Amino acid sequence: MSNQTGKISSTRAGLIEFIMFFTYAFFAVNWIAGSTLTKQIMDYFQLKSFASATFISNAITLAKIIGNFLAAGILNKLLPKKAIGLGSGLIVLGSLLAILAPQYWLFILGRFIMGFGGALYVVYFSPVVIHYFTPEKRPTINALNGVAYNFGGILAMIVVGPVIVWLNTWQYSMAFFAAISALLFVLWPFIGQDFELNRSSGATQAPYTVRQALKEKINWLLPFTYSGLLTFYIVLLNIFPISGATAISAKTLSTLVAVGGIIGSLLAIALSKVYFFRKPVIRLAGLVMTGSGILMFNTSNGVIASASALLIGVSMFLPVTSLMMIPQELPDMTPARLTTIMGLFWALSYIIETVIYFLIGFIIDRAGYATGLNLALVASVTLFLGSFLLPETGHKK
Repeated sequence: MSNQTGKISSTRAGLIEFIMFFTYAFFAVNWIAGSTLTKQIMDYFQLKSFASATFISNAITLAKIIGNFLAAGILNKLLPKKAIGLGSGLIVLGSLLAILAPQYWLFILGRFIMGFGGALYVVYFSPVVIHYFTPEKRPTINALNGVAYNFGGILAMIVVGPVIVWLNTWQYSMAFFAAISALLFVLWPFIGQDFELNRSSGATQAPYTVRQALKEKINWLLPFTYSGLLTFYIVLLNIFPISGATAISAKTLSTLVAVGGIIGSLLAIALSKVYFFRKPVIRLAGLVMTGSGILMFNTSNGVIASASALLIGVSMFLPVTSLMMIPQELPDMTPARLTTIMGLFWALSYIIETVIYFLIGFIIDRAGYATGLNLALVASVTLFLGSFLLPETGHKK
């Protein structure tokens, strides 16, 4: 694998990581701010049915899938500096369009564009990691990137409420966070740079197409493994709080999962310094996540429910670093090939999650929340099962 880090300024690498981390974190803040302001947005556009508001979440899911599929092609065409800048620019453009939209369909279009930019951004983390950082530093950087959205979520919990009170209207409140994203977008041309996409171990590799990627088993195993975690996470934050089965408030639940995510990411960084295998970490996290979910879904004790929520957050984010490292450590990996793999990873993960989430909703309508939540628990087992199917790319120290 190409490793030109010795020739690259560590300051430049750090600044690139800083810009990318906070761009994605404030994408999360802006997105969560829009979700928090749903009632005001519905009133502004005179929407009577709450179902109309669900078009927003459907738009982001569609944008993520399309953006993930197209990310590799855009990177190859524009090269890293412009491709990453495009992702950042779309986040800002989508935010502004949503804020200025005179009609609801334009608001949804703005959120779609913003989601598309975020989808590109999350894919471009990986090629940047393997180009700018040594193998020893990659687990740490992967852990930071993996928790960027969660960091934005915690930041949103702290600042969105006061900003709404301060600025009164949903447009001004969202514009405040969009301005921060715009500042990061303006800084990127001075910090970002292009790099070779198809070099590995000093040799130029042939381009790696989506068609080739779809023929390789690992590119199906990676999203299969992650899809259960993703589905469980979304169910936990959107369905479980309204199921009537919670022993703690929805806000407390979200906070504990988010804090657990930060702890899990810090543990992943610490663990990467002393343990170098990937599959056992994924396997243990899968067991703890599903086991904690069973406990939380079936307890009426607030303390047990809180501890379970915290453990779920830890076990959701602890294995992400190991999961991201597996494709990065495959033989002859290049930034271009990794971008294709990660684009498929995110796209297929969200497609699987969307199908399962629909089935959960379908079952809840006919058999109640308990049955639907049990299906979410069954889906979460893919993290544990995938740990037996994925290749072990780690090694002894």
